Amino acid sequence: MNSGKGLTDQHASTGPIYSKVPPDIRPPEPSLARRLHDWVPIRDFLAANAGFSGRFNRAVNRLAMRGGSAVPAAQAHFFFNEKLLLSIETPDIEKRLPDRVFDGTHVHWIGAHFLDGGDWEPIKGLITESSSHREIVELCETRQAFREGKRYRNYVRRIAAGSRLQRNRIVLDTVEKLDGYFAYYLALIEDIERNGILSQSDLGLHGQTGRHHRWTRTFWQDLAERDIGVAIDEDGSLVRHTNGKHRMAAAIALGIERIPVEIRLVHAGWLMRRSDQLGLPPAEALLATLEQARATGWPAT
Repeated sequence: MNSGKGLTDQHASTGPIYSKVPPDIRPPEPSLARRLHDWVPIRDFLAANAGFSGRFNRAVNRLAMRGGSAVPAAQAHFFFNEKLLLSIETPDIEKRLPDRVFDGTHVHWIGAHFLDGGDWEPIKGLITESSSHREIVELCETRQAFREGKRYRNYVRRIAAGSRLQRNRIVLDTVEKLDGYFAYYLALIEDIERNGILSQSDLGLHGQTGRHHRWTRTFWQDLAERDIGVAIDEDGSLVRHTNGKHRMAAAIALGIERIPVEIRLVHAGWLMRRSDQLGLPPAEALLATLEQARATGWPAT
């Protein structure tokens, strides 16, 4: 894997040092108002069309100096839109960020903002060590005989013991639900094997699994599904982030060489140095880098 050092020099982060969420701390549930805002982000749409570049550039400078996070992810999505999309070589991504992080005081969903200046080293993990990755690998090996898999049998024992097994925000408390969950992702694997990883813009709401096993994911998850999410780390390397855990795992397990991804998070330290290198404001430097990467691959030079 190319670490991205050809793109920028390594630099120590100045922001808060994140850690994994302690097991005794339960992440807060979002309020109803917060959920409605997330699904109908009118304010973010308007903000993306009124002085966004100036706010974005100032935020990069501030975060590169003092750390923290800034710029709601929805605003960046509305502003940059399809310019955040790339096709990359699957081996370019080896690490992942957790969905939630602990900054010593509060638990945060790391996908809330597009810019971050914190230290990601303590929270990054190998993609191959995640539960979702191991589930998909087992499914690729067992296929229709998934009930014989080690992880499946372990889940059956946990359900029988009354343990709370939750996937995709849905509790799997019966064997029937567990079977539906595995069958849903088996359908995904088989479709990816035939067609590869497709861009979400080519899929519509039902994705690569049709209407089968719809209850294993909420309607809102299907509605909000996007391409495999990646973050640009401080050293310029790509890290898997938020959406696409199972698709990424399937791509690796099936040996798919290229995948479509979407930039969902950018480290401010990297972007500030890239801005200086190109002699462009941060927003323009990001776009110029992504445009070059679409032509020559990541990392762009």
